[in-house]
Amino acid sequence: MKLRMSGILFAAQAILVTASAQVVPVGGMGQHIVARNVVGIDCVAPNAPTGFGTALLYFPYIAGIPEEFLFRAGSTVKNETTATITAVFSRVETSETHNDTITNVFLKPHQILYYYHPNSSPKGWDDIDGFQAGQLIAVNSIQRNMFTAFAGSSFVINSGPWTFSQNFVLPDGTLVNIQNFMQGGITVHVFGTLGKFVESAPGRPVVADFRNSTGTLKLGSCAIFSPFSGSGTHPSIEAASPRRRNDAPGNTQ
Repeated sequence: MKLRMSGILFAAQAILVTASAQVVPVGGMGQHIVARNVVGIDCVAPNAPTGFGTALLYFPYIAGIPEEFLFRAGSTVKNETTATITAVFSRVETSETHNDTITNVFLKPHQILYYYHPNSSPKGWDDIDGFQAGQLIAVNSIQRNMFTAFAGSSFVINSGPWTFSQNFVLPDGTLVNIQNFMQGGITVHVFGTLGKFVESAPGRPVVADFRNSTGTLKLGSCAIFSPFSGSGTHPSIEAASPRRRNDAPGNTQ
């Protein structure tokens, strides 16, 4: 009887996951992204760039997850300080070339780590540990890419498969998995102001000290910020990843 009851419960759980997994069609909208590039600099003058950076993200829309669960219950604002699903880039190495007035910024292959924390949110963009709190729910692996920056603006297309995902439970008890909604990964189109940084006053960029962060990502330096936003579409119905759901991610440092 116990074995039979266990089988019934397992089947019920499988039905719940399947019912929740309404796959985004190829080319369909999967995510809306609000984010900031985090550009590493030395903490002492002249604050030279380190050549390393990361990014911090939150999501006003993720296909398959009701909007009310993307922000903490009772929130009067919907931004990074109330977001329940956030993400960070693994530590990224950058380089650049120039084509007259266009600057091409190259990012080596990296990962985007998604976290779920329904009872907490980052205190602000300078709270790097708040963006990587809670349960690691997915990892998207990005190939080498290029920001094209010109006239104070920038554009990039990012694409990559999921190389890790695991189930998590929404406040209403629904069991979900991001990879079930976008099985082939995600392709992101992003506009930003790479090279024009967030300022506290004209000519004074906002500087954050990330030398003592305790999360998985440790930038190990100070940093300045540039905003970017965009949307992610579903590039394929079939997973392109050689790894399976629930595999532990590799080195994300």
